[in-house]
Amino acid sequence: MFSTVEPEKRRLRDSAMVKMLAIGGLIVVLLIPLSMLKSLVNERQSRSGQVAQEVAATWGSSQVLAGPVLTVPYVQHVKNEKGELVAVTSFARFLPQTLDVEGNVATERRSRGIFEAAVYHTDLRWKGLFARPDFDLWRIAPEDVLWDGAYFAVGVPDMRGITSGVELQWGSRTLQLAPGGGEMDLWASGLRALIPGLAESKPGEVYAFTFALGLNGSQSLSFLPFGKETRVALKSPWPSPSFTGTFLPVKRTVRGTGFEALWNVSWFGRSYPQQWRAEEAAEVADEQAINGSAFGVQLLVPVDAYQKTERSRKYGALFLLLTFLTFFLYEQFNPFSLHPVQYLLVGSALCLFYLLLLSISEHSPFGFAYLIAASATVLLIGGYSAAILRGAVRALLMTVVLGALYGYLYVLLQLEDYALLMGSVGLFVILALVMYLTRRIDWSGRPVTIQ
Repeated sequence: MFSTVEPEKRRLRDSAMVKMLAIGGLIVVLLIPLSMLKSLVNERQSRSGQVAQEVAATWGSSQVLAGPVLTVPYVQHVKNEKGELVAVTSFARFLPQTLDVEGNVATERRSRGIFEAAVYHTDLRWKGLFARPDFDLWRIAPEDVLWDGAYFAVGVPDMRGITSGVELQWGSRTLQLAPGGGEMDLWASGLRALIPGLAESKPGEVYAFTFALGLNGSQSLSFLPFGKETRVALKSPWPSPSFTGTFLPVKRTVRGTGFEALWNVSWFGRSYPQQWRAEEAAEVADEQAINGSAFGVQLLVPVDAYQKTERSRKYGALFLLLTFLTFFLYEQFNPFSLHPVQYLLVGSALCLFYLLLLSISEHSPFGFAYLIAASATVLLIGGYSAAILRGAVRALLMTVVLGALYGYLYVLLQLEDYALLMGSVGLFVILALVMYLTRRIDWSGRPVTIQ
């Protein structure tokens, strides 16, 4: 009786289908540390972002420069709740006819621990033309315009970034721009200067202005196209810019030594006019429309280790499946059997690859980190295979298979536009190879040796 039952148990134990089910269960178990690795990648990426914010808090944050705007107060005659006619002061906004900004953006990396943030100092030279404000559109009497209260204003979101005094050349006059608080419907902080002499000017008269602004900031530098024609030209030694916002440069050159970019923006590309009154700002020049017209450049820190590690982790289940399948085929075509614990140890080594990749890539270029982590994993599994597969040739073939898989994954990580195509073609080839090698396996019992 013992001789009848024991072979049956052995046949069930060695059944290809039972073995495949066991391997599937191990893969499900090993998906747990892979999912935990995703949380670790997100945590490290979040910490990197926090460091960038901490650096910005001491140097200067992202700057979105607005203006200039010429604001002129005027008197409105309205009836109060008692029906009495009273005078109320309101404000009218006027944007420049032309706006030209040129600047050099000097950049550097600031580190805190192993994390880096991009900061910059820029010297911007602003110039343009303002036409004398015209109130005829609103039928406001000339005597109601308070010309003495007119002022020139520029919006700077992080005033800590201003490194020196700012002088405004307004026609033949030299004026000093000073911190002036917010502009209600426009920005929260900025610079302003009273503009004298507008009352004596003639309708249609044009005023030229220039000023230089030295500014610290981090991560990005943007502008609002307040000119009827706005031109912005930037140069920087930063090699990895990302041009962002509503408008892209009409000309740009990006090299390993830096970039140059030129924007030409017409007022037809935005949704707000050249002049409006404060009480109608919500209708014709609301905050969302103004902020939505911003354009500029973001200084990308080329540390994409977290993104690439996460992309490679998504292939973890596939690596487990293909590696286990290779061991499984060895079992089917050779007179030995592997224990589930041996599969588990190999799977643990495959999972540890991603942790090695993440930790090494924080201290070195991603390509070098990938080479070290992949080589260590392949050598570890290859050396272990020499013992459990009972042969140096089999272990060498296993090492070659793993090396090819990691090489193929690295190619996929480098591709952008063709990653999906290469991935799908590669999977098709792998599936065809597996189907060919397993075409004669008896999935319900012992394998049939291929002649």
